[in-house]
Amino acid sequence: MPSEATKGGASWDSIDIELMTDRTVLKNLSESLRANGSILVCHLCDDVSELIAGILVIRANKEAWVLCGPCLRKIPLQGPLAS
Repeated sequence: MPSEATKGGASWDSIDIELMTDRTVLKNLSESLRANGSILVCHLCDDVSELIAGILVIRANKEAWVLCGPCLRKIPLQGPLAS
């Protein structure tokens, strides 16, 4: 029987996701990018004035989404994404 946490035929249980919220890591990454003329901007809202609160890493797709505080708080804390 398929898991209840499925979408489009793929099981959420099999997706390796990490949420990086370590302030020291984010600060060091931000400083490194600024030194090269770039900045971290939220992947969802593109608001350059918001502080970056975390990076959502999806290993299977080799993707990472930079998220500001307000967008990070919109991630559901219950259900398939949080289990």
